[in-house]
Amino acid sequence: MNILFSAFINPMRKSGVEKKIDGQIKAFESLGHNVWYFTFSKDKILLCSKGTAKELFSVNANPVGYYMALQKGMRWAAENLAVDMVYIRRIFCSPFHLKTLEIFKKKGIVTIEEIPTYPYDELNKHYTALSYKAAAVMDKMYRTRYHRYLDRFVTFSKHTEIFGVPAICLDNGVDFDTVRFTPTVFPDDRMDMIAVSAMSPCHGYERAIEGIKNYMASDPEIPVYLHLVGDGQERSYWEELTAKYNLQDYVIFHGHRTGDELIEIFDRCQIGLSILGMYKMGMEAVSPLKTREYAAMGKPFVYANSELNIDENTPFCMRIANDATPLDINAVLSFYRSVKAIPQICETMNSFAKEHYSWQAQMARVVLCAESLR
Repeated sequence: MNILFSAFINPMRKSGVEKKIDGQIKAFESLGHNVWYFTFSKDKILLCSKGTAKELFSVNANPVGYYMALQKGMRWAAENLAVDMVYIRRIFCSPFHLKTLEIFKKKGIVTIEEIPTYPYDELNKHYTALSYKAAAVMDKMYRTRYHRYLDRFVTFSKHTEIFGVPAICLDNGVDFDTVRFTPTVFPDDRMDMIAVSAMSPCHGYERAIEGIKNYMASDPEIPVYLHLVGDGQERSYWEELTAKYNLQDYVIFHGHRTGDELIEIFDRCQIGLSILGMYKMGMEAVSPLKTREYAAMGKPFVYANSELNIDENTPFCMRIANDATPLDINAVLSFYRSVKAIPQICETMNSFAKEHYSWQAQMARVVLCAESLR
């Protein structure tokens, strides 16, 4: 098929979102399909495919400008390319978006839209920008009309129908070409935890900071460190907590890191922290990319949400309550010692991830559905 992949991709930033989109595009291509996708360069929107880029038109470099550029780009593609399927990473619903979907429907193009987090209304409440709030209000007004034009949603939840549209339930995937597997070294005299994130409220790493505060109050023999990598709206809150509890030597803020710098931090750590604050959004079943990447890297991890392929009996991960209680560091240390004692535990994790979490396996399900709808 000829597939148009529509998402906001910032080529200057390689966050988890960009890595996920890259992995999905590569998966479609590895399955034998031709993929066009959009990216942005300063004030231009580009249409890319197989290493080539075509400049389409100028863009107002702000959230509304990027939104409208994607709508305009998709409409241009509908008129000028032989598109069989369009795969859209979730954007707020609006009359403009519905009109774009209507154009695809009239041309007989299969339309599939991914919702990275569902339900998302509670998540939206945590964003304070007026443009975001206005977009969220408009989304509520118009999303009930999706069923008129959209063929399928893709969700990483367990919902089989969203806004009256059938949903394909996927698991988040990993691009194994970009994940570096190195068996974790478990020292006896310390434990280092790592969390890489955009530092949003849902990440909930104040639970880990509170946990270290409680742990240090007992004057322990083994020091425990938390490495927070990334930047975002919660960083100042977590920094204030760290200073309040005088934990600056134990909670380290690294800022945004990529490449060798990020690898070096990962190599110093033994335990990964997945998302710990989804309770704030009223969500229990989610599919964080972090846990899949930890598994692929061979990094045992702590998580707080229900998962499709792992549970409390899975030896390389530890589940905690999905609520505001501080992380029990003594329990994490017990988990640390248990995984340290399992021969080749890191290799086991990597093999498990390859079996369950490849993007190719996930996107093949999307392709199968799209082909059945053509």
